[in-house]
Amino acid sequence: MPADGGPFSTPTALGLQGGGAYGAFSWGVLDRLLEQEDIPLGAISGASAGAVNATVTAWGLMENGRQGAREALRRLWDGVGKLSAYSPMGLPGAGMQFDLMTRVLSPYQFNPLNMNPLRDLLAAMIDFDRLRQHCPLPLFIATTHVPKGDVRIFRESELNLDVLMASTCIPYLHQAVEMEGEPYWDGGFSSNPPLLPMVTQTDCRSLLVVKLTPDEEPGAPTAAPEIFARLKRILFNAPLLRELDAIAEIQRTINIAGRLPPDLARLRDLEVHSIAIGPEFFADKGSALNPKPQLLEQLFNAGQSAADGLILRARRG
Repeated sequence: MPADGGPFSTPTALGLQGGGAYGAFSWGVLDRLLEQEDIPLGAISGASAGAVNATVTAWGLMENGRQGAREALRRLWDGVGKLSAYSPMGLPGAGMQFDLMTRVLSPYQFNPLNMNPLRDLLAAMIDFDRLRQHCPLPLFIATTHVPKGDVRIFRESELNLDVLMASTCIPYLHQAVEMEGEPYWDGGFSSNPPLLPMVTQTDCRSLLVVKLTPDEEPGAPTAAPEIFARLKRILFNAPLLRELDAIAEIQRTINIAGRLPPDLARLRDLEVHSIAIGPEFFADKGSALNPKPQLLEQLFNAGQSAADGLILRARRG
């Protein structure tokens, strides 16, 4: 980016939406952004898969700068792809059988030992004690506090493996994560991803949201599985739309004021951009719970291409 005050030439906050295996799309976006030395990353927020991407990016940056972050993300998603070899979800009819099973059995019944291979993968990758002490940028990780049903945001100084597992805890797949005697579920239910805390508590001057829900999907589904899948995407996207509306309303309110202190002027002038996954990834009944290596690489490439388009438009504009 040109260093003349154009888009992304000042500290950029990244908001990473959750979406299971579709988080590989965000991996592609991050990989391309990390290649661009003149795009300063100011903060990252995330929920679910977005929280994992945010944390692994921060760990890689701490270990070996931007190239280290790219390598860490590649290790993460290569590991996720290898885990899919042990998943029955790719077998014929497995998706329907799993859907039926989770309607009558809870993870406390079909997974009483609460096994989660993602937990083992992240524990082997990240030294959370070191990351808490030396995190190179602000992190905002969303979880959902089950008793109240509201969001709890964990910062980089509070981050540990349980926080990350809570942010990714889909309640029909895994038991709630207990922290300080309280149960937590996936952060995507309440803040997907958290934006307001990030843009108000940091000095970022631009915001880039990476969406794992399409901006638009044609028509209305008519078959039951597609109806439920579309409904899930709408519900998981709703917290993001609320936060974007809130930011826009804040900017409209500030804009009618006169002379402003620096923090309010920064919020007024905050540039908001988004990159969204394409609807084609949902047309073939792909599953966020079935991270086959081929799908992950397709998502990665799509994320890179989407980021290329945004960067090119920004440079021209």
